[in-house]
Amino acid sequence: MTLLERKRATVYDHVRVNQPLRDLHYQLPAWITIADQPYLAVGDDNGNGAKKIAVLDAKSRLITTRTPTAYKLAKAIRAGQGVITYRVNGGDSFWIGDDALRFDGDALPIGGTSQRLSDTRQRSFNAACMVETLIKARYKPGVYPLAVGFAIPNEEIESRDNDKMGVNPETRTALKTHLNGQTFVVERTDALGVVTNWTLRYEKIIPQAQSIGTLYAWSRTVDGSLEADGIRRVSIVDIGGGDTQLTEVELNPYRMSAERLGAGTISIARELAAKFHRLRLSDAQAQYALETQLLEESGREFPIESEVNAAIQSAGQDLVGRMLKVLQQPSAYVIITGGGVKLQGLRRLIEERAEASGKTAPRNYTIIDPSVADILNATGALLAVVYAAAGKGA
Repeated sequence: MTLLERKRATVYDHVRVNQPLRDLHYQLPAWITIADQPYLAVGDDNGNGAKKIAVLDAKSRLITTRTPTAYKLAKAIRAGQGVITYRVNGGDSFWIGDDALRFDGDALPIGGTSQRLSDTRQRSFNAACMVETLIKARYKPGVYPLAVGFAIPNEEIESRDNDKMGVNPETRTALKTHLNGQTFVVERTDALGVVTNWTLRYEKIIPQAQSIGTLYAWSRTVDGSLEADGIRRVSIVDIGGGDTQLTEVELNPYRMSAERLGAGTISIARELAAKFHRLRLSDAQAQYALETQLLEESGREFPIESEVNAAIQSAGQDLVGRMLKVLQQPSAYVIITGGGVKLQGLRRLIEERAEASGKTAPRNYTIIDPSVADILNATGALLAVVYAAAGKGA
C-alpha cells in the first residue's frame, strides 16, 4: 500500500517521503483567495539560527528553503565566478546565508520579533530568502501578493477574549510597522551576472506560534482533518537555534500554553566556538560549523567531528537536562522537533534520557525525522494560511 492510498496519512507522513500534498479527496493549493483576491500562500519560520520558508509549487509539492541568518555587504568580484547578490528597495548590495558566511558575514540579531524586524538588514534578508524560495519552486520574476503564515516565538502569543490566538502588543506593532502591507522590490544578480527583479507584497500576515507548526503538520491530513491517533494532549519540545521552547496543547477543547526552557543549539555552538577561539567565530559561523562539522582556517577546510561531539556531550547535557520534566511527566504525548534533532549526538542523549524515564518511541514520544525537523514549523505555518482561507479553522 502506498502512502497516498492511506486515508489518514498526515501532512508529516507526506513530507517525510517527499510526496505532493494531495490525496484522493483534496489537493493543497499554492494560491488561495481571500475576499476575492488571489494570494500566494507562504509559511515563514523566522528562526534565530536560520530562516525557513515553505511554499507549494504548481503540482502541490512542498518547496522549502533554509538559509543561515548571516548577512554581508557585497564586495566587488573582479575576476572569476560571481556571488548571488541582492538589492532591496534600492539599498545596498548584499549577500546572505552560506555565501555571507564564506566571506565572514555578520550574524543577524538573536531575539524577539520586534527586535529582529526593526533591523533593516533582517528585513532585506527576509525578502532575499523569499525570492530564493520562489526560484526553487520555479516561479518566474514578477509581482507576488503574499499571504504569509509568520511563525513567531511561542511566548509572544496571547489569548484573546474569543479564545483565538493573538500576539502581544510589541510584536503586533512590529508586524504592522515593518511587514504587513509592505512592499519589497528585490533586484537579484546571479553568479553569472544575470539580473532579475521581483516585487513582494506582504498583504496578509497571519501570526502563528512557531511550535504549533509542527503540531499542524504532524496531526493534520492533507484536507485539514485531525488525525492524532486518539491523543488528546501533546507536549512539544522545539530545539531551535536560539531557544528551546515547550508548548503544551490540549486538542479538544483546544488550549495552548508555552514557556522557554532555555537556550537552543546556540549554547552548543558557543561551546564549540570556545574550542577554536583563535578563529573568532560569530554565532552564525559557529552554528554552521556545528551542523557541517567543518571549519576553515588559512584557506583550508578541516573536519571537526570530534570537537562537535565533545561540545554536544558538554553543553548538550544541560540542554537535555532542561527537558527532563517533560520527558518524565506521564500525562502528555511528547513531540521533539526543531533543528537541534538533526544533531545525531543530541538525539542520542535525548533517547537515553527518555529510556531512563521509562519512555519508548513511538508509544510515548516521537523525535521528528531529522530530514524535515527544521522545516516543519514553516510547513505548519503554510498550512494555517491555506486552511484559514478554506474555512477549515485550526
